[in-house]
Amino acid sequence: MKKIAPLFVALGAISYGIPASLFKLAGREGVANGPLLFWSFLGAAVILTLLQLIHGRPLRQQPVTHREILAVLAAGTASGFTNTFYINALHYIPVAVAAVMLMQSVWLSVLLGAIRQHRWPTRRQVVSIVLVLVGTALAAGLFPIEQTLSPWGLLLGFLAAIAYACTLQFTASLGNELAPVSKTWLLCLGALIMIVIAWGPQLVTVPMTLAAVKWGLITAFFSMIFPLACYSVFMPKLALGVGPVLSSLELPASIVAAFILLNEKVAIIQIVGVIIIIVAVILSNLVGTRTVSK
Repeated sequence: MKKIAPLFVALGAISYGIPASLFKLAGREGVANGPLLFWSFLGAAVILTLLQLIHGRPLRQQPVTHREILAVLAAGTASGFTNTFYINALHYIPVAVAAVMLMQSVWLSVLLGAIRQHRWPTRRQVVSIVLVLVGTALAAGLFPIEQTLSPWGLLLGFLAAIAYACTLQFTASLGNELAPVSKTWLLCLGALIMIVIAWGPQLVTVPMTLAAVKWGLITAFFSMIFPLACYSVFMPKLALGVGPVLSSLELPASIVAAFILLNEKVAIIQIVGVIIIIVAVILSNLVGTRTVSK
């Protein structure tokens, strides 16, 4: 499991990069953000519920308390906060800047993990994080900035990064006694509760459409089911600092998805940024493999 863990965490991160393009496609059909997020998280919760009923998997693999179950449920709200903060940030700052702010989750997650485990990352892992941040700025086409940036938009983007960092840590540290499908289901349910509370007024005022249901179900797989399942099962198998760096593959994936689905142009400097991120991921993974094998 430890040998394939980096692969599946990377696939989960890549999956997280696809919904941004799907959200744009849904917006072209007039789907509002609130209903789109609602049907996405609701669809994920329903699908995971059906999977549990079909396979008859037990909720628990080992004895677990109700308090631990509630902790996983509460941890799921981090995904809801991430989506809420990020979508609102896009109203104030460009997508490229918002992407850079979201990728602050890399060092934030490593910091949270270091505090939780009382063990600081190695010098080479710190280098990997710096490379990710540099590559992110280039891959997002951040430079040059020719407009004044909204402080409120930057704050919302940073709050999204904090929420995403919490998601990375929670999926690695909480509910490991639960069956993977059950843990993912609880995370989705917690996120759904958060979305209903945050977007309640829009959900009441905006009429439901088939387009919202359709795009919500499509994005449910890429934004919740697959990535959270990968993180829940394989993130605990990784060494400190490796998971957050692997999560940075979300940005290259979003660029590729935008190129394929939205016909967006990709500049040479963005390709350079993607290469830097991939190099950082490989470097971090090699370090993590050595650390785990000792």
